[in-house]
Amino acid sequence: MSGVRILGIGSPSGDDQAGWLVVDALLAGGMQAGEVLVIEKLDRPGAGLIGLLGGADRVILVDAMQSHGRPGRLARFDEEDWPRYGHGLSSHGFGVLAALTLARELGGLPSRLELYGIEIAAAHPGAAPGPEIQAAARQLAAIIAASLGG
Repeated sequence: MSGVRILGIGSPSGDDQAGWLVVDALLAGGMQAGEVLVIEKLDRPGAGLIGLLGGADRVILVDAMQSHGRPGRLARFDEEDWPRYGHGLSSHGFGVLAALTLARELGGLPSRLELYGIEIAAAHPGAAPGPEIQAAARQLAAIIAASLGG
């Protein structure tokens, strides 16, 4: 096991592109994927997320969340917070938290897992993400880049 995997989760539905926007911002800021750094956009991975958690020492997941908060609000969820905030993350059927919970039961979580959510307003198919979401994605990308020493 080695390296870092950054996974931006989303769909082409308005603000639900939040995770993808973070990946775009990281790449636009000069971050480059390579042998020790994997950066991917995932379209509603469901249970397929479980297989992507292995093989890295550190995994950073970013997804949209809807908890009736201010659009663009950033949140970080530690493992003990998952049940409390589980209702807010993901609108993808078998969502991120369901996949993480199953991965934990199967012993498949990486040694270091960081889960971030960006509060969204709406997820309308084909719509562009709102300016608050775009700004939040850039802000979170800067936080992630700084945590990686970039």
